[in-house]
Amino acid sequence: MTDETAKPSRVKALAEKLTKHDAEAGAAPGWVGYVALLTGILAGIAGFLTVRATVLTNNAIYESNQAILAQAQSSDAWNEYQADSIKARVIETQLAANPGLDAQSRATLERQAQDFRGRQPKIQSDAQNLAKDRDDHLAAGKGLLATRDLLSYADLATQLAIALASVAAMVRVRRAFDAAIVVGVIGVGIALYALGRQFMAGGGFF
Repeated sequence: MTDETAKPSRVKALAEKLTKHDAEAGAAPGWVGYVALLTGILAGIAGFLTVRATVLTNNAIYESNQAILAQAQSSDAWNEYQADSIKARVIETQLAANPGLDAQSRATLERQAQDFRGRQPKIQSDAQNLAKDRDDHLAAGKGLLATRDLLSYADLATQLAIALASVAAMVRVRRAFDAAIVVGVIGVGIALYALGRQFMAGGGFF
């Protein structure tokens, strides 16, 4: 009878011990409650960085296309400049080689040569301006891509911080959570630097 009474007591004690252990294991540290807040903030930042990087990529493609267009227009202008120069030179050579031309023919040829020469300064100026536009578009596109790369690094840092925070919550290791905060702050710092760089370059924050 004593053994039969002792068995339920031992079973009850073991059950209470297991229940107490589970309760102690289930009690989360206070910092775990901030994991969801941190990951939510970082996820929002990562989403913004992804969208912003996509916009910058599209803008860089536009600048590249504009540079190609300006280059083509500049080349056309230089070709026109050279063609007018050749035409004027041919006429001038013809005048020099034929001193016996009648006055009317000579006046016509001289007028044509002057017309070709008179058009050249404007064509040359247009070609130079278009070349400058090409260089400006290329520089703008390069700056946009540089900012895009920085935002990509910032996005990578925030994604890594989210992963670290999630691991910290699962294994309940405070050091992983602290590392997530540090990496997240680094990511935000890179993003702010990139956006500030763009703003200083005249591109605005958004």
